[in-house]
Amino acid sequence: MAFGIDLGTTNSCVARIDEAGRPAIVKSALGEDTTPSVVYFESPRHAVVGRAAKNFVLLAPDLVAQLVKRDMGSGRQYTFHGKPHTPEEVSALILRELASAAEENTGQVVRDVVITIPAYFGVAEREATRRAGQLAGLNVLDVLPEPVAAALHYQVTAGPAGRPRHVLVYDLGGGTFDTSVIRLAEADIQVICTDGAKDLGGADWDQVIADYLVDSFTAEHPGLRPQDDQPFLQDLLISVERLKEDLSDAQSRRHIIRFGGAVTKVELTRDKLEELTSHLLDRTVEVTARTIGTARRMGVDTFDDVLLVGGMTRMPAVTRVLKERLGLTGRHHEPDLAVAKGAARHALMKTVRGPGLVPGSAGPGSATGAAASALKSAEQVASDTGMTVDEVERLARTRVATVVPRGFGVKSLDGSDPLALTDPLRARQIIVHLLPANTALPTDTGPFTFQTPVANQRMVGIEVWEQAGEVESEELAENRKIGNGILKNLPPRLPAGTQIEVTFFMSETGVLTVHAVQPDSGTEFQFDLQIGDLDQAGMDKARRSLAAYQVSG
Repeated sequence: MAFGIDLGTTNSCVARIDEAGRPAIVKSALGEDTTPSVVYFESPRHAVVGRAAKNFVLLAPDLVAQLVKRDMGSGRQYTFHGKPHTPEEVSALILRELASAAEENTGQVVRDVVITIPAYFGVAEREATRRAGQLAGLNVLDVLPEPVAAALHYQVTAGPAGRPRHVLVYDLGGGTFDTSVIRLAEADIQVICTDGAKDLGGADWDQVIADYLVDSFTAEHPGLRPQDDQPFLQDLLISVERLKEDLSDAQSRRHIIRFGGAVTKVELTRDKLEELTSHLLDRTVEVTARTIGTARRMGVDTFDDVLLVGGMTRMPAVTRVLKERLGLTGRHHEPDLAVAKGAARHALMKTVRGPGLVPGSAGPGSATGAAASALKSAEQVASDTGMTVDEVERLARTRVATVVPRGFGVKSLDGSDPLALTDPLRARQIIVHLLPANTALPTDTGPFTFQTPVANQRMVGIEVWEQAGEVESEELAENRKIGNGILKNLPPRLPAGTQIEVTFFMSETGVLTVHAVQPDSGTEFQFDLQIGDLDQAGMDKARRSLAAYQVSG
């Protein structure tokens, strides 16, 4: 059995397809639907994950890791008990606890998984998520964009007469925000376009509210500085999370702040909350409007459904603002759990697609045996899930196609800069995007032609860069380098302006392959982009390091 895992910024959960053929949440070790994505490093050999770890935020904030999803693929490190840890390693500990609880509650080994990611995650973040799963000892079948998982759960498939439907997914979670337009038909799920903001989510609302409460306190007690007391601030953020949730149902709530022997009572209304955080909601509207514009340019003018995903969409302001400013009527359906349940469905699809499971996949001369094998496998999946064999085979034929989340390109000299011809080392450098955002996957750019800047070059460095901002830009500062390679052993005495052709290929799973060739000599090289600093030796070292930890929930 394969499982779907929503590895969230603030909370995570696991789902599977149950014996009745329905997606079902697997309870945590505490019997809850979700597990806080928090790790407390109690000792160099013991880590606590989840609700219990969150309770230590006040007692030992320097030993607690949280919101690590925002740092995935960044190269950042945290130090606990004198030992460095990457976001991938911390995420692996969370995944280990999720898998352990799932095994205990289902009696099944958790091995094959699909892990969800924000649609706007780039190559580095996607690969970091995959590595986290591998470090946790899991076989990662796929990393799936969260809006796609949500759409799979909603099961908004073909309408009357097989008419395809288009849905807009608005996904506002604890730490990230995504929008995607998705085309759904009976056996075809295709992302039309996607957009988002990596650092925008419930944690930002919490911080704004906390700042307001602190300011209210210091206005009454100017001689005290609670903002300098870390334990106080951590306690306040925990209270703020509950306060924010209460205001989704209530019109006002009173919060009592105690610090340094002084007390302040602050009345926070829903209207005031919406006023304080209007700039954050405005950002989501801006991204959503941009997504609608992109979809329109790609031929999608209307939406059959607007799906609201993520716990933050429970705020009444979300549905109201989307209606007032964009004319969108959103609907909820298990906003906290839809992503994990959709991932479970995708995991089953990936399992059914395995070797020998899909009829017709065998070569000539072996069709009968392969079909028998496939039928048997389909029957086994049907037996495990309560689905019919026809349903399993229909699921196996379902195609999920995503898009390039961000633009990808190479660093080049700006040809419009006069120094490019006279003094190339001082000329302006830019990013030429060969692979624009929202290109359907898999994709092959075909060769792009560049020229060597100086004569007698025996090698050319190829730097691959990824769009870092929300909008594609040629400026280096608005992109980030994610890999490089060198085209070596060029023929001697090549003149300046010698042509070099560069081609990008990105697979359905987001693996980027770069090919460069000097066409006159045939000199070429090709590499799959190595993301991050962990090669196989590094992965083995990280596994050994994590194996030393006993993990508990």
